[in-house]
Amino acid sequence: MRYIKKQHLLLIIVIAVNLFSCVPQREVTTHKQDLAKVDSQLLNHSKKLKELDKVRQQKQDENEISDTASYKIQKFIGMTNDEIDKIVGQNEILIGDVSVNKSDWLRLQKALTFSSRTEKLINDKVSLITELINRNTVVKLEQDVIFGPGQYNLSPAVAFTIGKMFEPVTKEIDYFINKYPDFPMSLVITAKGYADATTISETSNLYKKIVERMRLSGKKPLTNEDLNNELSTARAESVIKLLQTFTVGKSADGKTIKNILYLFEGKGEKFPDNKINDYGINDPRRRMVLLFWSIFPD
Repeated sequence: MRYIKKQHLLLIIVIAVNLFSCVPQREVTTHKQDLAKVDSQLLNHSKKLKELDKVRQQKQDENEISDTASYKIQKFIGMTNDEIDKIVGQNEILIGDVSVNKSDWLRLQKALTFSSRTEKLINDKVSLITELINRNTVVKLEQDVIFGPGQYNLSPAVAFTIGKMFEPVTKEIDYFINKYPDFPMSLVITAKGYADATTISETSNLYKKIVERMRLSGKKPLTNEDLNNELSTARAESVIKLLQTFTVGKSADGKTIKNILYLFEGKGEKFPDNKINDYGINDPRRRMVLLFWSIFPD
């Protein structure tokens, strides 16, 4: 009698274990199909990112985006594509499994949840980068307007003028912060200074100021091109220093930008617009500071 009871007990345990270990094959098939759809969406994002990378390079070549912004976008695109390749590669193994046991079933469920969440996040990032690349992120400041003759320091009166010029940018920054609240943002503001090819007279006050500035920084002026390069650098630096005094890392509703990076560089006698081929030596179109802004998800 006890033997029969033991047999019944053993049979019940075996049945319970089999039922517990049983994987619902219909749900397995559905999950695999859903996972394949998510992979397809991720691959579409990867394709879109590669197209955006071409646009990024074109805008950099045409001086419509700063080198720093271009590098950050390129880095973001590369990292995101690597992430997509890794997820899709792992998912392909799960999708291709013929037999699925309990542990595989749990992995399949987790993979679908993780991949779906990641796809939505990447979709938002792709949308952000698309909007950023398609926007005009350059403010042109004509040096004849903001600097006096032979000067590279800004007067207090000019601060209001530059502030008004930068107002549309602050609205754009607010737009990005409010539209993508889930991403901590970093802002990069870069000033590129340009000069014409006019000879700076050795008897002028400007010459003395630039030579002294170069001496203090350990540079030696060798040619007039060196002087103009230093002049363009000094003017770009003045603009950035002014912006630092009234740019804050908050949007209108108080949301915070994680980091703000201010950069400046002088391009000297190089042309500010590669599409213009009729620049003159003393051409006012060459005397400008280009102010670039870009905002990125960290």
